[in-house]
Amino acid sequence: MNKFLIGFLALLSSAVIFLFFKISSLQSSKNKNEENGIEKLDSTKKLLFNDLNHLASKPTGKIAYLNIDRLNEESLEIADLVSETKRRKTNIEASVESLSMQYRKKVEAYQLSAKAGIASQGELKTAENEILALEKEAQNKQLQMDNLSMDINEKNNKFQKNVKDFLLKWNNGKFDFIFSYSESVPSMLLGNKSLEITDFVIKEINTEYNSLKIKK
Repeated sequence: MNKFLIGFLALLSSAVIFLFFKISSLQSSKNKNEENGIEKLDSTKKLLFNDLNHLASKPTGKIAYLNIDRLNEESLEIADLVSETKRRKTNIEASVESLSMQYRKKVEAYQLSAKAGIASQGELKTAENEILALEKEAQNKQLQMDNLSMDINEKNNKFQKNVKDFLLKWNNGKFDFIFSYSESVPSMLLGNKSLEITDFVIKEINTEYNSLKIKK
């Protein structure tokens, strides 16, 4: 019998998709790299540049920094994305477990019937078709898992873009540079707390997100 489903279900059941919405940097759109057709932010970038008009404007001599770890932890949009991912992942895994049980029972029953010779060729053929149908359904679950991963990547990229767009609009020449800071990717070892804009950004980003949810 085809062993595809058993191997696939074992792999899929043990797999855990753990969503990390780490924004390692917010960089200029000119410095974006493409990997597998999906644009990703360069994790080595330490500066957020404004548009060309701002770059050409008179320098202010001011800098600020944004704590990316806190933004990820306190963003309402990220919290919703994590909840949605867990819900969809749980549903897929539950379906996979059910498929696995059905498949094992079908295969065992088929093997017993074929060995004992108590089933007709028509009955064996029907059993084979049912097993093949379960294998096809397992492939669909794989597609669902892949689609979930792609969907989350798209939403994560959208969130990153929204943060960048917000900073570009809000900054409007206030600062020459806005650094990103993260414990996991420490682009800055020490910063004056008076230069941190994390609280303000989190508050405004969440307010804007709530407004959009209400409108929807």
